[in-house]
Amino acid sequence: MARPLPAEPESEDQRRVRHLVAVSERDPLAPFALRPDKRFVFSPDGTAAVGYQVRLRVAVASGDPIGSPAAWEAAIDAFVEDTRANKRQLAVLGAGERARPLWEKYGLGHVAVGRDVVVQRSEFTTQGRRFRNLRQAIQRSHNAGVHVDICREGELRPEQVLELRRLMKRSRREDTRGFSMILGRLFDGREPDAMMAIAYEESGAIVGAHRYLWAGKQDLSLDLPLRSRAAPNGVDERIIAEVVEWGALRGVERVSLAFAPFPDLFANRSHLGVLGKLGYGLVHLLDPLISVERLYRYLRKFHAFDQQRFVMLRWRQVVRVAIVLLLLEFST
Repeated sequence: MARPLPAEPESEDQRRVRHLVAVSERDPLAPFALRPDKRFVFSPDGTAAVGYQVRLRVAVASGDPIGSPAAWEAAIDAFVEDTRANKRQLAVLGAGERARPLWEKYGLGHVAVGRDVVVQRSEFTTQGRRFRNLRQAIQRSHNAGVHVDICREGELRPEQVLELRRLMKRSRREDTRGFSMILGRLFDGREPDAMMAIAYEESGAIVGAHRYLWAGKQDLSLDLPLRSRAAPNGVDERIIAEVVEWGALRGVERVSLAFAPFPDLFANRSHLGVLGKLGYGLVHLLDPLISVERLYRYLRKFHAFDQQRFVMLRWRQVVRVAIVLLLLEFST
């Protein structure tokens, strides 16, 4: 039987980062600072940190600083000084609206690359014409006899872990790809409190699963969704609805589903100008790696688009930074 591996001792920096993630607020990307391949620069008082990786001598910060917003500026200052000392170029992937002005101070321009998708507990419903597509998808999963169980990762039985790994392999999902929004490891014993929502068909076989990480005490962030190719329609929507309902009974205020790249390109396609049409075509070049438009059409059912996210960079470095970002997001 496949059992979760015993957790290896964490380094001092990893323990500090885990604490900062636990006290971060309203930041769905905070849990992904715990990826094992990220490095960190801390603010002088240690209450905030910037997570980053280096490719082709470009230091790419991921998301916003974690920890106290009052120390974000100091953490960014320390990170910039570190990049200069090591003679690296600088870029940011996924900067939020609060942090963007702090990066602009260093002469970085910004490109809006999408929006967070965050379901607010107080606003979530499946009722009304607006949520018709979501309601119908969930009902189809009920009609197919699907049921969903939710538990801590540390409570999974060995046979469940084995079946989930098989599902990952069959669905060709990697747990190492995704610099911004995939933690990069499963069932290694380090995240026993991660929440697993598992969908079963009537035979008892697993047809889908979502793993959620805690972002502070009131937010959950979707890490890695898995879905069998034979899963009935509506399984993912059903899992999310069940997680929101489960969380509502336990003080969870927000459930982050994913990041929606370039939603305006798809929402207003008939009104796109020349540059918009060019952008639409360029985005579809990524289809072999990720079907961005299909992701948008799935996420819009929840009507939960939230703050914008930006790539921050110096314009003379556009080509190099673009290559680096593709390497970080899609290489294993």
